[in-house]
Amino acid sequence: MSMTEIILPIIPLTRHGVAEAVPINKYLSSLQVDKTLAVLEKARNFIATGSSFIPDISILRATLAPTIAPTFAPTFAPTFAPTLSFIGRVDFFFEAQEVNLIKVNIGDKKDSFVSPALECYKLGVEKAQEKADYKGAVKHYSDALSKDGKFAEAHVSRGRAYSELGEQQRAIADYTIAMNVSPKFSEDKDRYVEPLLGRGTVYIKLGNYQAALDDFNLAVKLNPDFYDAYLGRAIIYIEQKHYQEAINDLTESLKLTADNYPAAFLKRGSVLAELGEYEKAIEDLTQAIDNNAEDANTYYPDAYYKRGLINLKLGEPKKAIEDLNNAIKLDSKYYEAYDIRAIAHETLGEYEAANKDYISADYSKALLIYNLTGHSGMFAAVQSVAISSDGTTLASGSEDSTIKLWNLKTGQEINTLSGNSGLVFAVTFSPDGQTIASSGTEKTIELWNVSTGEQILTMSGHSGWIGSLAFSPDGQTIASGSDDKTIKFWNIETGEQIRSFSGHSGYIKSLNFSPNNNIIASGSCDNSIKLWDVQTGKEINTLEGHQQCVRAIAFNPNGQTLASGSEDNKIILWDWENNSQIRTFKGHSNAVTSLAFSPDGLTLVSGSDDKTIKLWDVQTGLPIITLFGHESYVESVAFSPDGKNIVSGGYDKTVKVWQMPWQ
Repeated sequence: MSMTEIILPIIPLTRHGVAEAVPINKYLSSLQVDKTLAVLEKARNFIATGSSFIPDISILRATLAPTIAPTFAPTFAPTFAPTLSFIGRVDFFFEAQEVNLIKVNIGDKKDSFVSPALECYKLGVEKAQEKADYKGAVKHYSDALSKDGKFAEAHVSRGRAYSELGEQQRAIADYTIAMNVSPKFSEDKDRYVEPLLGRGTVYIKLGNYQAALDDFNLAVKLNPDFYDAYLGRAIIYIEQKHYQEAINDLTESLKLTADNYPAAFLKRGSVLAELGEYEKAIEDLTQAIDNNAEDANTYYPDAYYKRGLINLKLGEPKKAIEDLNNAIKLDSKYYEAYDIRAIAHETLGEYEAANKDYISADYSKALLIYNLTGHSGMFAAVQSVAISSDGTTLASGSEDSTIKLWNLKTGQEINTLSGNSGLVFAVTFSPDGQTIASSGTEKTIELWNVSTGEQILTMSGHSGWIGSLAFSPDGQTIASGSDDKTIKFWNIETGEQIRSFSGHSGYIKSLNFSPNNNIIASGSCDNSIKLWDVQTGKEINTLEGHQQCVRAIAFNPNGQTLASGSEDNKIILWDWENNSQIRTFKGHSNAVTSLAFSPDGLTLVSGSDDKTIKLWDVQTGLPIITLFGHESYVESVAFSPDGKNIVSGGYDKTVKVWQMPWQ
């Protein structure tokens, strides 16, 4: 097939309508054509290895966690549905345990151990389960422990509450203490492994899978009848692609529950489907659907969805549609189900129905992995996001005066850094990922230790707000750009100011070092971009072409070109050495606030006050896709080092993690 014969199918690229069928090579570069074709191929080959029935453990969802509310990608990403969650299963288990403890020991009272500690514990459970007031629950659990410090169950419940609040280290501490004191109400204290289950679950949230596996192994050793531990261990085995070990554990958990364990049926069916054992998989998924366990309805949408996937793979589109109808009926926001149902309709030639489902799927929502909502308060706009060089940690700086650290793989909050009352406008990681720098309205630059969360240094010298920061590629220096119209360089070991550049006549809004460490570029509200020799401070060039404030600049990874974004709604790609414009990217309807290149330099992402994020083909200047989801201005965007994810932050107080469409 020649390139001119390749036609895009009728798939909506934005929520504004359905794209017309056009030759894609007319609008995209050859590499982007290849990427687009790969997306479309995966969208139809939904059984592609590793991306169909088994979710990536990195997107496990804590169903009750306040800081994470993900949606999930369509068929070209792990099909991990909104309601499927091992962590959700653990939440269900612990809630049942807590309710039973209260009922037996307070409600019935006949052979009860009633104490002031237990009364406080009851209040904590009510706060957590009835009102989702985890801070209030922590207070009551702490009161219980102040009256009885060896109350293992209270440590476990407080650990759960801490975990829901994003305080994972405190949660781990409580679970660890609980393992070293005797439970009050366990019939067999030697087989009390609930703290191991809880701590293992926290380790999963943090992405520490080996530590989680160690806890689940110990739980199984101490209590071979504890079926939830087998499920937890199976989750880790699946992540490690040890599928037979996972099947063995899931089978054992089903034996222990007399087949009354829908979570295990669903998980085993998923593994079997991934291995191509479709008939066995259908049997397991049907068992999950027909199960009447107390928490069974949690798993129905996912079981219908995955059975629909199998039916489509087996050439049964009508059966697939029936299953997908049920999944959507049970969960109207199940975007993956709409997408697969569209493919089934297309298979039957029902193109109108297919297009309706494609629109319902809405790729913006489907590409959104996490919606992180930890920043709060009247003024809590997320002004800056950054990702560590190893791709594990995400930082967000907000007008709520905090910097939050998140696990990029799991979406879990790791830590909150706060040291002053000023609004945070900029955050950036050092090249080794060990240090974070922040700045804002306090007119100072703070350095933080990523591992401990401790503030290392404070650097003072600017007379205006500091809205931009950049570490030098060698990690020895940090540059700051301020509303005082100067750029200052600082020694990160001593905190001493090394030099200061002046030349702009407006606020400095963006800084970026060239990859070779020799040049720094600055964007200013004097509508210009200046390039400076880092060692001498000499102004090398001034780029003029924008009509309003330059809010964002970014060097291409090869250092040969520079992109700039402005309040004139335009993006310009520059040959900065020759002071010439290569091309202009047009499409935003409001100020362009942030820019980032993909690691290969072929894609540019932009954030805008028009509330959208756009991906651009650098070679043509044409938009690839527009992402919707922020409810207000998008202030910052960043690419992950592996190029698989984009992160954005905005005035709606959220941080969003997106999957690249061709991953």
